[in-house]
Amino acid sequence: MENVNLEKGPHYNKFGIEVTQNVDYWREISERYGVRSSEVAMIDFNRSGLCLPNNEVRQDFRVRFRGKFFDGNQSWYALPVRGAEDTNFSAVFGELYFGNDVIGTTDELMLDTCEASYQRGPNLLNLNSRSRSNCGGCQACVHNYKNLYDETVIKDDLSLKTLGDVQDFFDSRKLDVSGLKQIAVVTGLFSGEENVVEHMKIVNCAAKKRGFTGELMYFGCEVNSEKALDELAQIDNFALVYALDNFTKRESLLVKTKSLISVEDIKRTLDVAKSKGIQTTVSYIAGIDQVFEIGNGFMELKDSLTRFPVVNIYQIQTPGQAKIIAENARGLEYYIQSRVLLENIFADKNMRPRRWENYRPLWYDYYSDEKLPSNSYGERE
Repeated sequence: MENVNLEKGPHYNKFGIEVTQNVDYWREISERYGVRSSEVAMIDFNRSGLCLPNNEVRQDFRVRFRGKFFDGNQSWYALPVRGAEDTNFSAVFGELYFGNDVIGTTDELMLDTCEASYQRGPNLLNLNSRSRSNCGGCQACVHNYKNLYDETVIKDDLSLKTLGDVQDFFDSRKLDVSGLKQIAVVTGLFSGEENVVEHMKIVNCAAKKRGFTGELMYFGCEVNSEKALDELAQIDNFALVYALDNFTKRESLLVKTKSLISVEDIKRTLDVAKSKGIQTTVSYIAGIDQVFEIGNGFMELKDSLTRFPVVNIYQIQTPGQAKIIAENARGLEYYIQSRVLLENIFADKNMRPRRWENYRPLWYDYYSDEKLPSNSYGERE
């Protein structure tokens, strides 16, 4: 590895994100906030991005891999690829570096972008049932910026609309559907809640015929009426992850259909779903709202959730995404403050982050000082 300047002092990458220069900063942050240094390092990693000197994945695209930090557990990561001047993290021949120091390991480095579906380990299946590359309008989402990926990258032209489509998909992939613990439908673009309900019933039917007894989850924001929730509640082991994204500036940052849904509307939907026995949580992007706005928002929603929220670190691949980041979120400390705040808000709830459902989280091996247990999915629970 060539020498990297790790002197202290502010340095920013081309997107205006502060680049950590020295591991001593992790220790300082750890002591200041009572968060383990290894957790601070992994948060820093996900917000900073990764240099690939051997060019396994092109700069500004996203790389996905299973990796291990220090003496922690191996788990999945997905983050932007940076130039050497824009991050001090790099991966070479299976070793993960900070500057010249080896801090972990990586397995096969893969391009992470639009796909019809992918598995998170052997027991979890994500279905992007509609062409995700057609999505657009939300400024935080990379799929809003159509000049980043071209036809050599976009490979999600397989749409799963009919029962036959889903059955053929399962059969063509030779999936052991009976062994899956969760099937998650993680795309929007259904153009109405009736279409979501119909699709979830189709996926449930096709999966049940193949012995599926796990959880069927919908990740989105298109289901809001009591009638639709009534129908979804009839599906065994159904879960709703509401795509909240951000609390503030919703009108200016989200596609119109999303921006018309207020936080109060989301709370109402979650409350109704919870009352019908549906498992409920939200997905959220840390990096757009101010820290106090995160606190205010989750204080309003926490009693409507049956599971800990899925909190993603904001990762930037385009100049457009860089324009909307909260100013404080350009530095590492913002994310540590957000993590500690959320632990305080949910201190009276028996909920914990599930590492396996999030590649870019605020929690990894520990929640506060509590070790997060391994689970049968081979990831973190």
